[in-house]
Amino acid sequence: MAVHHGIAPDRGDARHARLVARFQAALLALSALSCAFVAVELASLRHWKSTEQIVPWIVLGVLFCSVSIVVFTRSRMSIAQARLVALCAIPAAVFGVYEHVSANLETGILNHRYNWAQLPGWEHLWLASTGAVGGTPATAPLVLALAAVLLGLATAGMTPSAARTKRADETGDIRRKWPRSTDEPTAQFGGHRR
Repeated sequence: MAVHHGIAPDRGDARHARLVARFQAALLALSALSCAFVAVELASLRHWKSTEQIVPWIVLGVLFCSVSIVVFTRSRMSIAQARLVALCAIPAAVFGVYEHVSANLETGILNHRYNWAQLPGWEHLWLASTGAVGGTPATAPLVLALAAVLLGLATAGMTPSAARTKRADETGDIRRKWPRSTDEPTAQFGGHRR
């Protein structure tokens, strides 16, 4: 807390920190719920019949494990892995969109509402992307990207210090309580640097 010219400590910092922590927890919960709902949807569609259909299951598993790791161990390593997982899940979602649009393009000729042979290529792509032809929802894989973005946003500004302080209080280890950096004040340790 900051003290301004002998005035009482500023309690706005603590309130701000609690608000940010709640917001981060809500984003983590939304990411986990997105993973759970997508898993239910994929299971109801029996989305495991080919190698390409296994990709979203792997991504969901990794995303859910990553969220769990951040929730239970808020260390530098867990925050870094969550950001890396979020970055890797987005291309997997884009790959899913590509696969769905490709499947719709292949089955577009079977749709009798449109004269498929007479339509230009850009209209084939548009009809396949919007789901007007074919049986796969073209943008459904983007829910994986949503879960990844929620995970990434939850770790924005997240620091491992809260977990370190809690662990130090539980174990009585004062060395864990303070970050190891050269710019920290030395008065906290009796004027001696570690």
